[in-house]
Amino acid sequence: MTRAALPLGVDVGTARTRVAHAVLDATGAPALVAVATRPTGDDPAGAIAAARAELRTRERRCVLALTAPDAVLRTVTFPAMNARERMRAARYEIARVADFAADAAVRVVATQRERYVVGAARRTALDARAGAARRAGLRPIAVDDTAFALLRAFPDAGAVVDVGDTSTVLCIRREPIPTVHIAGGGGAALTAALSTALAIDTASAEERKRTIGLGGAADHARDALVDALASALVAHRAACAEDVASVVLTGNGARLRGLATAVERAIAIPVRVGTLEAAAHAAYPDDVVRAASPDWALAYGLALWSAA
Repeated sequence: MTRAALPLGVDVGTARTRVAHAVLDATGAPALVAVATRPTGDDPAGAIAAARAELRTRERRCVLALTAPDAVLRTVTFPAMNARERMRAARYEIARVADFAADAAVRVVATQRERYVVGAARRTALDARAGAARRAGLRPIAVDDTAFALLRAFPDAGAVVDVGDTSTVLCIRREPIPTVHIAGGGGAALTAALSTALAIDTASAEERKRTIGLGGAADHARDALVDALASALVAHRAACAEDVASVVLTGNGARLRGLATAVERAIAIPVRVGTLEAAAHAAYPDDVVRAASPDWALAYGLALWSAA
């Protein structure tokens, strides 16, 4: 069976770096070959190189990701103007919503008459991501917005909540670009609250969180996160008059026991911990895919960038 290699999806997280290797099969459907994970530490290039070595692939093309506060997407209406004037106007729009306008790499893409998508990334963050990949021997071909990659990984979800180490991001499917809200702290904040509540060290708190959840301690931290997500969804409904039919939780923090139930109760929308689509199951047993999907989702979605 002929298989066409896709670029590697490289997710450089605060705590861990994941590299996903996927292909298109003979029917054109994406299939996950493998995912490798390494601690990011203070050497993301080393983490990327080690993960790629584990995958034993010769593929050098890769797709990376950025998200808020280092990236911004906006839809804008511009009157008739030339390309230089449009770029100047786009930079003005970015300056209204981001603190990195002076350090921004900006792209403007037409969607329909006088309607454009303006994307901007903090250049220092962009250069750091791409530089790490190059030092690892890879060739970056794109830097995607995290929201697009997560929604690509879960094509049936109306929204994806990424519970990361330091922040939680709500990505709501819309055209031509997703709506993105930063909805509070991430898994590290829950661990810190548990450590304080039980007067235990951070390592013990993290182990407890992963095995039995909060167990009645530090519920206030989880409830604050749930309230932030509910408020963001209410604001979305008010601004867009659109309902979200389903929500997927991803990121390591998504596996916190009881979190999906608490979010579903608060927003009255079906919520589930994300499992990658069936095409991603061939290389791994179902139970492995179910357990690892929250950790792999972003890297997998990035690997699908050129197949979208």
